This record gives sequence, structure tokens and C-alpha cells, in this order.
Amino acid sequence: MTLFESVEAETPKQFVRVRATVAYDGTSYSGFAVQNGQSTIGGALTEAISRVVGHPIELTCAGRTDSGVHAWGQVISFDADEQRLDLEGLQRSINKQLRPQIAIRSIERAPSDFDARFSATSRLYRYTILNHEAPSPFLARTAWWIESPLDLSAMRLACDPLIGEHDFSSFCRRPNDEASLTRRVLDARWARSDDGMLEFWIEANAFCHQMVRSIVGTLVEVGLGKKRAGDLAGIVRAGDRSTAGNLAPAHGLCLWEVRY
Repeated sequence: MTLFESVEAETPKQFVRVRATVAYDGTSYSGFAVQNGQSTIGGALTEAISRVVGHPIELTCAGRTDSGVHAWGQVISFDADEQRLDLEGLQRSINKQLRPQIAIRSIERAPSDFDARFSATSRLYRYTILNHEAPSPFLARTAWWIESPLDLSAMRLACDPLIGEHDFSSFCRRPNDEASLTRRVLDARWARSDDGMLEFWIEANAFCHQMVRSIVGTLVEVGLGKKRAGDLAGIVRAGDRSTAGNLAPAHGLCLWEVRY
């Protein structure tokens, strides 16, 4: 290089934080978290977004849903090169690549300190049950079909002991470490429509592994008369997974909304 040779300096990348709301049908995926050799929601999104923005990204999500679980309001965040960032184009491209199972519903720039997981104040889940004598092929991927009539009044009464801050060890898969399983449930309720659909809505500051599905399985046992509504308080206090009911199937569960 001589004094007269011009050198074009590479413009340093300026990264900005991006926030997106994602919906997905989790039926064919092994959950959200990236796993080697497995098809996952997080893996598909990371690969597709990295390809569009032109550099590797590190994806953060509000909650790592299990295999077969769906989402309407999952929130993700990542950093992207501002010089190459076209939010509308990114959304269109990702939706074309991952349709119809995964869709970005909205996308925007976020403050640099925003984190999809740690900035969240609560998560809202919906669990759907078809309580009807006949199954529906059109709901087979998103609702748990229960043929026997359920006592909705008893199931509603059984929700009361869940609300508040408790150790939910009775409803959670025990982690390998000694992490706390104390969570604060803000709301837990059942709603019924005229066509035999039951929806269980539960909101908490956070959830431990399999917590919602275990709670739903227990409440269904109350609805079937296998447990009493008054048993729930004792099950919560027991801190013993064996006292609660079986897991409800994954396909009825949907991460509905994340609040910040």
C-alpha cells in the first residue's frame, strides 16, 4: 500500500434491538428452544431471521413452550444491523418462509434494554377443551376432546386456591437444580361457550415446566368427580407432584399474551 492508494474503511455495524410478536402451530415442532437435530420454533426463526438480516442473531423469547404447545402472542427479541434493517420486509420474508405454521404478527424497534424474557411482567395462557359427545376434526390440533360431561361449577371453585403466590411444586416438573418453584398467579378462571368449548385462562408472573398442563389435568379430575374442589388447597400445600392430576395433552395449550 502506498500513500496514494485509497482504502475504503468498512463501516462498523450499528445494532438495534428488535421486538416481534409471533404466533405458531406447535404440532410438528419439538418446542421452542433450539435443540440439535430437532425441528424447533426457535431454531426455525433464528435461521430464517439470520438469513434475511445477513448476520447471525441470538434470539430471546418470553417463554420456551414445550413440544406440541401453540402460541398466539409469543414475544421474541434480537439485535439486528441497523444499516440493513427493513422491518416490513423482514416480516414479509419470514412469513413467506415459515408459513403457515409460524407467523410474525407484528414487529418493531425496541429500547436497547428490552428483553423478551426478563422485561415481561406476566404471561397469559389459554387451555381449550372440547367437552362434547363427538370430537371435531377441525379442533383436533388445538383442543383436548373430553367426552364425559364436566362439572364446570366445581372446576371454577377449584381455581380459587391457585391464585396468589405459592410454591407450585405439586404442579411442576422438578428441575435438576434447586431453583425455586414459587410463582405468583394473578388470575385463573374457566369460560364456556354454547358449542361445548371450555377455555381455562391463567395468568402469572412466570410459569415452571409443565405447570399449566398439570393444573388443567387436576382441574379436569375435579370436573369428572375424581377429586373435589376442596382438595386443591391441600394439593398446593403438599408440594408433592404425586398429589396432583395427570398432565393435560400439550395440543390444548396456547401462550396467548405476554405483558410488559
